[in-house]
Amino acid sequence: MNPVPFQLPFGKYVLKGDSYKSGCETIVLHGAGNSSRTRFSRLRESLNDRGMPSSSVDLIGHGETGGNILDSTLHLRTEQAAAVIRHTCLEPLTLIAASMSGYTAIKLTEIFSVSNLILLVPAVYTPRAYDLGFGPEFSRTIRTPGSWNDSDAFSIMSEFNGNLLIIAAEVDDVIPAQVIERIHASADNASSRHLHIVPNSTHSELFPREQDFLLALNRIIKVCRNRRDNNANSVGLAACR
Repeated sequence: MNPVPFQLPFGKYVLKGDSYKSGCETIVLHGAGNSSRTRFSRLRESLNDRGMPSSSVDLIGHGETGGNILDSTLHLRTEQAAAVIRHTCLEPLTLIAASMSGYTAIKLTEIFSVSNLILLVPAVYTPRAYDLGFGPEFSRTIRTPGSWNDSDAFSIMSEFNGNLLIIAAEVDDVIPAQVIERIHASADNASSRHLHIVPNSTHSELFPREQDFLLALNRIIKVCRNRRDNNANSVGLAACR
């Protein structure tokens, strides 16, 4: 079964995405750079085969939506994702988000009822960057050493009471390990929280081996089906051997 395309007007743009089911509960959000929703086609297909249909969208400046990335901001990414959720999804949600959209997903927990939050190599940002256009000033702001320390993501996560799964790269040259650790530590009111570190992986190649992908897939499904280990609120450092 192939997902059904949709189009959603957003300002001067038309957001283009697709959904496996009308009114599904899962949305998958891609990262920045050259990423688009197609990067997660296999993950979404695998989840759909296991009874988890999803929606996804190309945000402004990416994929089929296209347009000028300089027209967007972190704030607008949140608004784009929220518009798509209202158009295609039902609450409570499962949010699966990568890199820059990890921060978007965290912000979305303030707007929607979220049962499961799955973050893949997530980034967080200082509030000073939230309304800056994606250009030189934005880049300067987020590249200031330690700029992420005052991110509102951590206080938001402290209020999150769903299930949290963070899938991190062992060798991430984009996201500092301290960011991942602090996201996890902040979620002290979550129903469950797990940190899964993929061995020998990088930010751009999170699943270098087939078994890495399959293990991560199984962990996502387990979390979303709310199966908890006896030590669900402890860190699970999973390595595929």
